[in-house]
Amino acid sequence: MTTRKLRGMAVAVTAVVALAILASAAGAAAPHKISVDDNFFKPKKVTVDVGDRVTWKWDGYVAHNVTVEKGPQKFKSKTKADGTFSRVIKKAGVYRIVCTLHPGMTMRLTAVKAPPPTTGPTAPPST
Repeated sequence: MTTRKLRGMAVAVTAVVALAILASAAGAAAPHKISVDDNFFKPKKVTVDVGDRVTWKWDGYVAHNVTVEKGPQKFKSKTKADGTFSRVIKKAGVYRIVCTLHPGMTMRLTAVKAPPPTTGPTAPPST
């Protein structure tokens, strides 16, 4: 086999591996964790991509819930004092999230459309 053919095969294999890595990364939604503590969410403001999973984790001692008061997608957790609640954000927009038990316990989640996937790396010109 000639050096030129070997180099061409190496470039092809590298391109296939790079495309597989990019495809895997594009399909994996980024995890976002929010603390539900005693009368506050932390962080108070979060920006995610549409398709990302958001998880709220109860860290305090008092019972709370996670309720979309205003936003493009409605959801609500059970009222509880421990554990987690997760939701995949399917619609872009601004979500005002509250605990309905505690006035002033609010947060803002902004969901943006993910950028279009790249077409992948291009092979260097052969010599």
